[in-house]
Amino acid sequence: MIAQIANKTGGRKVIIFWILAFLAILVGIMHASSLSFVNDDAFISFRYAKNLVNGFGLVYNAGERVEGYTNFLWTIIIALGMRFNIDPVPLSITLGIVFYTGTLLLFIFSSLRHNEKNSKPFLLIPLTALALSLHRDFNVYATSGLETSMFTFFVSAGFLIIIRARRLVSFFYAGMIFVLAMMTRPDGVLFFASTMIYLAVTQGKPVKKIIYFLLPSILVFVPYWLWRYSYYGFFFPNTFYAKSIDLPYYPQGLKYALLYFETYYSLFFVIPLIAIFVYRLFQNFKLEGRWKSFQITRASETSHPILLASIFIGIYTLFIIRIGGDFMHARFFIPITPLFYFIIELLIIKICSIKWNLILTTFMIGSTILRNDMFGDQLNVGYVVDEVRYYTTPFHEKEKTDGERLHKYFAGLPVRVAFGGSKLRLIYYVDPFFALEANAGLTDTVLAHQQLPNRGRPGHEKSASLSYLTDKRINFLFTPANQKPSSDIDITAIYFDSIASRIIGYDNSIMSAFDQFPDVRFIRFPRYLDNYISQMKAIPTQRVRQDYEFFKSYYFVHNADSLRENTFVSYFLQSGRPENR
Repeated sequence: MIAQIANKTGGRKVIIFWILAFLAILVGIMHASSLSFVNDDAFISFRYAKNLVNGFGLVYNAGERVEGYTNFLWTIIIALGMRFNIDPVPLSITLGIVFYTGTLLLFIFSSLRHNEKNSKPFLLIPLTALALSLHRDFNVYATSGLETSMFTFFVSAGFLIIIRARRLVSFFYAGMIFVLAMMTRPDGVLFFASTMIYLAVTQGKPVKKIIYFLLPSILVFVPYWLWRYSYYGFFFPNTFYAKSIDLPYYPQGLKYALLYFETYYSLFFVIPLIAIFVYRLFQNFKLEGRWKSFQITRASETSHPILLASIFIGIYTLFIIRIGGDFMHARFFIPITPLFYFIIELLIIKICSIKWNLILTTFMIGSTILRNDMFGDQLNVGYVVDEVRYYTTPFHEKEKTDGERLHKYFAGLPVRVAFGGSKLRLIYYVDPFFALEANAGLTDTVLAHQQLPNRGRPGHEKSASLSYLTDKRINFLFTPANQKPSSDIDITAIYFDSIASRIIGYDNSIMSAFDQFPDVRFIRFPRYLDNYISQMKAIPTQRVRQDYEFFKSYYFVHNADSLRENTFVSYFLQSGRPENR
């Protein structure tokens, strides 16, 4: 293939192209590696994978089936690595860069093919791959521990297969790729549906092609979906309900989209380029006297990739805006970012002179490097966070060390913890008997299905109340800033060496096990109660009643201590105010 192109366009141009392609891959891998990090949310999938490998099933807590992940295929791959004792952190980073490199290669070969058809080539430039290798956030999410890079690869591969598909088997392959995308992330169905629209519009006699495209979904995706529905019991993953995907959140979605496009302002340039291309296309049909019989299937080969990419971008962008975007800057736009650059690359080749080709190519690459950093020195803009600045290597190492230390304290105990606010990796390393994500309801169906009175930060709007934590018999709550209880009795603090937590439910069988660790510091509540009871007659009855309500949820519901509890009951009877137990 390279030799044929070299004969047509000159060997020197091909050599330059491959030098630039090599630089794109080299710079990209170095860039992605320098920005590599592991997002806190990745540790949800890691715990699911660990439990699967340990024989508990694809669950967050043993015996409790909740679909708290949205990346089935990614989680299975991580589990496969863990089965061979590979640490999921470096594994996820490595896999992310592999799929990232695969995406660059896809567009390098696609650029070569489309440059070949340029009748007036000056240089053969892999613009899309070069721009992606320099795109800061595309490189950020080359890793992150999440499925973003793999999902982007599948979307890109499916797109490129479809725009070149001629034989029926090619439509089958494309359908299989999109099945992999849908099994990687549920929103892959949007690209699948977009492709169906494209095939119906552009293909003459499309029925056979659509059938071949649908076959992988019928053979693979439908059985998978039926399995997950029977296993978890809900139509959508639990995170769909936890993040209120069914509710429109347009104001926040627009802010999220504008933040991305203000950062990468050159992507707006796709609009005038498409307008010029469409105008020239229609003018050509007029001149040829074919205006009345114009059909999109007769458009040039350049039109089909632009059309499909535009459908992908349009539908997916509307979806992002409708759901309110994400709290992670740029992440949701990563899967369609290659398509933006690819459209621009095709349009530059098609409609620009040699001079403007070079000018616009240089502008696109330069503006990608000189992005408009909307964050400055801040971690967030409104509800949107630049995650890579927060989850640094020192942060990860500290949470890992703290988690492994807590694991030593909790080993063999039926400890039930709740957590929130960037504590997912801590809990992964703690590996407690039971864990409840309490900030969004990602791993709990009751929290996930709460009704929202008001909208807030996307994905963090459904937190657990103190009463719910008590109902779930939670022992400890881990958050960046532990709150005091509703009672003003400050007895809930516990320190595992330097790690602070809050006691939600004081269970004697668990708390007494910490006596062997002198560096675990907390108020021994039975002693506290004995001291309180000895002074109770000097305390106003109303105050005792309030304190007793707290004591019940904090201690008595977790322990069979009728002797101490009956003391309170007797006190209320003697005071003439019977206590309803």
